[in-house]
This record gives sequence, structure tokens and C-alpha cells, in this order.
Amino acid sequence: MKNLSYLLLTSLLVLGACASNELKNSENPEVVYNEAVRLLEDESYLEASDFLQEVRRRFPQSRYAVLAELKSADLDFKQDNFIEAAAGYGVFVDLYPNHAEAAYALYRKAQSFYNAAPELVARDQSSARDAVKTAQFFMRRYQASPFKKEVEVLLVQSRLKLAQKEAYVARFYQKKEYTGPSLRRWENLVKDYSDISGTDDGKKLLAEAQKNIEKLQAKLQKEIDS
Repeated sequence: MKNLSYLLLTSLLVLGACASNELKNSENPEVVYNEAVRLLEDESYLEASDFLQEVRRRFPQSRYAVLAELKSADLDFKQDNFIEAAAGYGVFVDLYPNHAEAAYALYRKAQSFYNAAPELVARDQSSARDAVKTAQFFMRRYQASPFKKEVEVLLVQSRLKLAQKEAYVARFYQKKEYTGPSLRRWENLVKDYSDISGTDDGKKLLAEAQKNIEKLQAKLQKEIDS
């Protein structure tokens, strides 16, 4: 019985491989591309990559070669290779700014940069800054896009990360009793990041900043008076 099950499983795998190779060797780029999409959705990433490469290699002039470029960026995104995904989406937008999927690609580029930003605000937040720039560019170019709401959220969340980084530095200076530099950081946070007030974390951060501004201003005034 076990041998029969093993043979059945082996036969199914062989048949599946043959069917997959038949699709991969098809002379119709749509067939090869659709199989790549199916494999991507099934999280068969290695096979999906092979099929996407096949589309680009054999049918470079077809509309599916262009779509394969976009799906390759999706492939990186799904595997959490966010910097690579951002680069792929960026190339797509640069090459095909008027393509029907350009707005989606730019949205995903912003999302990739946001996902690449470290959770610890003490670390380099340049990816969050790139997410902000990308989201702002999206808002200028694709106002009518169905992805606008998602990008608006990404923009605020990315700016919240930058504000949290500013607060981290301000707290560091304050702890070291560098009153002037700390005060300037808190003041810059309130001045430059008022748009984060719509989030709970942003509201708390702005309230903390205002409280510390008043505290540090009073401290400086006391030093001057003395």
C-alpha cells in the first residue's frame, strides 16, 4: 500500500513537471506569463522566477515582457527583499510612466521603502525618508489613483518614523543636558511634523514635544536670569 502511494505521488509529480515544462516552452507569451503569475500566487517563487525570465528572454517585444518586469518586483516584495523590490518598481515607473500599472508600481515602491525601514528608530531611517519622497511624488502624479488612500497612510506612517527619530535624538540631547540642541530638535519636530497628529502615536509624540519645549525654555530662561 505504501509503495502504491509512493508511486502515485511520484507519477503526479512527474506529470506536474511535464505540464509545467510544456507551459514554459509555449510559443504564446500569455501562457508563459499566466503560469508565472499562478506560481507567484502559490508562493512557488523559484519556479515563478524561471517563468518570468523566460517571458523576458523569449518575448522581449511583447506586452507580457513589460508585465513580467513588474511581477519580478512583486516577487522580491513577497520574499521581503524590499530594497530590491523598490529598485524594481522604480525602474518600471521610470521606463513606463504612462503604463496602466505605473501607479501601482509607485505605490509598491513607497511601501517597499517603508517596510525596509528598521523598527528601532535609533537605527538609520533613510528608507523611511525614501518612502516619504516616493509617496509625495505619487500624490503629485497620480491623484486619481485607487491607491491614493493607501499612499496617504504610508506617507503619514513614514513621516511618523522620521518624527520618532527626531524625538530619539532630542531625548538623547536632553539626557546629556544639551539644552539648546535638545530644544531645537523638539521645536523642529512640532514645526515640521504637525501632519502626524491624526495618529495616536503622533498625537502623543507632539504632546511630549510641546511639554519638553516648555520645560527647556523655562530652564534656559532661568539660566539667563541667574
